[in-house]
Amino acid sequence: GTDIVKAIVSGADLVGIGRLQCWALAAAGEAGIVRMLELLEDEVMRCLGLLGATSFAELDKSYLHPATPTNLPSVFSAFPLLDIDPYRY
Repeated sequence: GTDIVKAIVSGADLVGIGRLQCWALAAAGEAGIVRMLELLEDEVMRCLGLLGATSFAELDKSYLHPATPTNLPSVFSAFPLLDIDPYRY
């Protein structure tokens, strides 16, 4: 749900949900698709609520900002050669 909101805020007109609908269909058929869409709607509504918005029309790119890394890359991390500049406010 939050990825859908981030994509729309970034300027997307359409958001694909990938394999999610296939898994829902395989798990429970038509009822699974309906439930998957209900869950996505709930997550989107919660995300908008946490942002203080009631619709996508209220959002703009000011709601997005880079997150500071929780730990720096090391030889034991997933991206050991990634060079991240320190975050500046």
